Amino acid sequence: MRSFYAYHRYHTRHVAIIGSNNIPRVIADVSESSITEMGQLAALGHIYDPVTDKWSTTDQAAELLYMGASPLPFMVPAGTRQLLDYATWQSHDDQFYCVPMMSVHEYLYASQRHTVMNIVCCSTDELDNHELLVKLHDDATAVLGLTSHHPSYFRDMRSALDVLAARDILCPVILRKGLLATSLDIASLHAATDLGGLLVEGYGDGVMLNVRVNDHIHHDASVRLAFGILQAARTRITKAEYISCPSCGRTLFDLQETTSMIRAQTDHLKGVKIGIMGCIVNGPGEMADADYGYVGSGPDRITLYRGQEIVQRNIPSAGAVGALIDIIRTDGRWIEK
Repeated sequence: MRSFYAYHRYHTRHVAIIGSNNIPRVIADVSESSITEMGQLAALGHIYDPVTDKWSTTDQAAELLYMGASPLPFMVPAGTRQLLDYATWQSHDDQFYCVPMMSVHEYLYASQRHTVMNIVCCSTDELDNHELLVKLHDDATAVLGLTSHHPSYFRDMRSALDVLAARDILCPVILRKGLLATSLDIASLHAATDLGGLLVEGYGDGVMLNVRVNDHIHHDASVRLAFGILQAARTRITKAEYISCPSCGRTLFDLQETTSMIRAQTDHLKGVKIGIMGCIVNGPGEMADADYGYVGSGPDRITLYRGQEIVQRNIPSAGAVGALIDIIRTDGRWIEK
């Protein structure tokens, strides 16, 4: 029986790099871009060094790149896959390392399929197709790229995913969402509400966002937002996290400036959670689940915590950030940028 009081990830089958116990994947939709040079993938987390002719990837690199009808004119980084429209994939030279993205009709009547992974893009409205559900149930290569055009995206998607679970359809599911907003902040709010709600309920093996602000596509922001939502849902940790109080009359330092200063020096520490609190009154309670704490304890005085344990009390604020880093370093959790 489904529990609303504990996290439970819905079991799906393993298909290539997605599903089962794999971390949720991020798919970058760059189908409307013209990518002709390796350096253009830096915005998606893949850094090319022309001197060594090698790729490096950040912790927030999209593993799957949806190129639509425009394949990349160069080899992709190891571990990364191009997703191509079905007709483009059929005529492409590399049909193994490229993966087809199919409509429901193309999937049902395809004359040719990938031997490992086939992504079926459909909306919730198309899940009333009995033939589609039967194929998804039996096909060990199928990955469902699901979206909703309903005004209530979250409710409609959750209902559709419940139907899949009830029918024991175990294909991995990519949560797809297109956003048209007047600002990135508004887009982030809607994406976090809709996708985050599904992820914390255990749905979703991947996220594919397409953010448009005033008709301008933001590929890099879409990827960063997808990783941010996954981290907030605690399904994939890729960066440091900060807990900050809202500030009040008891705050003993410039909270925004200090938070920015600490973030600038520690945001590369994957999985570390730092609490930055304005005063000693409520601070320790508000940062109860933080790994480290930076708490104002008096005028120009800071108290540093490891979890709920005080490590250094009432030290001058001028050297407090460096002292915090020393504590992280002592614990073996510090890495250089």
